[in-house]
Amino acid sequence: MINKLKKFNISKPNFNPALLRLPYMIAFGVIAYIFIWPLLALSVIQFGFQLFEGIPNARLVSLANQIIAYLLQIFDYISYKTDQKPFPFSSLPSKTNTKTKTKTKTKTN
Repeated sequence: MINKLKKFNISKPNFNPALLRLPYMIAFGVIAYIFIWPLLALSVIQFGFQLFEGIPNARLVSLANQIIAYLLQIFDYISYKTDQKPFPFSSLPSKTNTKTKTKTKTKTN
């Protein structure tokens, strides 16, 4: 006779929670891949600012820091450093504490 099919039940003690985490890891991996490209474009643009202006653009530095903080949040989740899901399931990461050294242009008389 036909056996009863076992129903998928999360509340059973033999359920592996890694199966629930896998789709999130794949989705956040794709998001990280997508965010790396704008970060590389920002680095090329910053090189242009450094080449022609002599200083990097402060707003682009800030944007790059925010993208890096978000990527770090994603990589921490994917690598099991933390169980907290990245944005949009938690708050956006705050700006990184790394201080960038930017030169200010001063006019000499």
